Amino acid sequence: MGSGKTAYGKPLAELLNIDFFDLDSYIEKKYNTSIAKIFTQEGEKKFREYERKALHEITENNNNFVLATGGGTPCFDNNMEFMNASGTCIYLKCTVDELYENILLSNPERPLLQGKRNSELYEHIKRLLSIREPVYEQAKIIVTGENHNPEKIFKIIKP
Repeated sequence: MGSGKTAYGKPLAELLNIDFFDLDSYIEKKYNTSIAKIFTQEGEKKFREYERKALHEITENNNNFVLATGGGTPCFDNNMEFMNASGTCIYLKCTVDELYENILLSNPERPLLQGKRNSELYEHIKRLLSIREPVYEQAKIIVTGENHNPEKIFKIIKP
C-alpha cells in the first residue's frame, strides 16, 4: 500500500506493450461497489475471497500483463505462491517513511487505514510492513526505492 504499484504499473505495461490491470479496480467493476464498501458491509474476509477469485480470473484469462495488486493480496490464500508460479512478481520495496509520505499524498482513506492519522498511521504502516514483508520478499524481483520508475524497472526485467 503506497509503494506505487499502480503509478508505475501502467507506464511499465506501456513500455512492455502489454495490458495493465489494477486488481482493486477490477474487483470494484466486477461487483459494482467500492473496496471500502466491501470492507464495511461484508468484511475483510469476504473481500479477500473476491480478491483471490479476481486474481485467478485475470491470470487465467490473460497471457502477458502487468497487474497491480492490493498491498495485502500476496499475504492471503497462498496468493504469492500462485503469482510466482504464474509470472514474475516484483516487490516495490519502500521504507516505512516512504510509504507514509506516499499514503499521505495519495488516499489516506484506504479501508485498513480508516481513521488513523499522524503517529498512529505511521505505526500502523510500520506494523503492517513488518508482518507482510517476509511474504513480499518471496517475489522474484525486488526493486528498491531508488529504482522506482518504469524505465529502470523495465531495464531490470528486460536487460
